[in-house]
Amino acid sequence: MFNDKTYQALVADQKAVKVGDALTVLIQESSAASSSVDSKAARSTELGMSGQVIGKPPHGLSGNINSGGDGGGQTVRSGRVTAQITATVQGIDNNGELLIQGQQTVDLNGEAQVISVSGRVRPRDISDGNSVLSSRIADARITYTGEGYIAEKSKPSLLSRFFNLIGL
Repeated sequence: MFNDKTYQALVADQKAVKVGDALTVLIQESSAASSSVDSKAARSTELGMSGQVIGKPPHGLSGNINSGGDGGGQTVRSGRVTAQITATVQGIDNNGELLIQGQQTVDLNGEAQVISVSGRVRPRDISDGNSVLSSRIADARITYTGEGYIAEKSKPSLLSRFFNLIGL
């Protein structure tokens, strides 16, 4: 039977159309974010009291309390990931979009770099070379993690995390 959703001519490049088919994902992601905050607070309290006892010189009591603070901070974060991995069609949803998932692990000098991708791809977004840009993946989840000595040493120590937790 003829099915226009899965039809491919004999001379056409093969595209992913069914569960189990492979698809190349071209990951080209970059992000940047920044935030800053400035705060200023001041408080002043004055207290005064005086009294006189008959036949004695006047006595007084006064006090002044001032407090204030200035604070500020800035966070700037940016990231860029460029990769090419192969994902597999895990399913097809009701409107014909392909549910894909793939993972690639590269071990370099004892460091394992893991890139994974998942999401939904419209068949019309797949190029003739059976590839799709990561920006054309709906509900995309792209992760890039590292495991090993360098990744472990780049994390704050337990003592540093404890001091951050209590605000020191």
